[in-house]
Amino acid sequence: MKNQFKLIGLAVLLTAIVFSFAACKNNTTPTLPLTDPALNGTWTDNDVSDIAYKFNNGTFELINPNPYIKGTFTTSDRSMTIIPTLFWGNAAGLSLGAKWCTKAELISAGQEESEMNTIFAPKTYTYAISGNTLTLTLEGRSPDTYTKQP
Repeated sequence: MKNQFKLIGLAVLLTAIVFSFAACKNNTTPTLPLTDPALNGTWTDNDVSDIAYKFNNGTFELINPNPYIKGTFTTSDRSMTIIPTLFWGNAAGLSLGAKWCTKAELISAGQEESEMNTIFAPKTYTYAISGNTLTLTLEGRSPDTYTKQP
């Protein structure tokens, strides 16, 4: 009886594996969450020319005018959520070297945890693209506009 239950369990497991392979088309590999490909490229702030976002298929980098923050982003229905994951060690007066630092590394180096929590918190914007103009609006703030660079 025990062996019968093992065989049934094995048959269920093998069936699940077969169906999972059948569900994959052309053996494609998973990619980053879906993002709007129209965002790909470098977008310069229209008010402060040395601030720019670089978007590339789910990753972003904020330049101010040197490397500043980078991470990932997702889009859905004209909503974009950016998730900072790294902060440039020499940015904003820090002297941690020319390297990308994690939140934990910054806190270990003496940065205020509450400030790091704010910097690394996900932020959700509404966005609109018209031609080569990107408008980003963070809830409760005025919209920021950016121009796509050639």
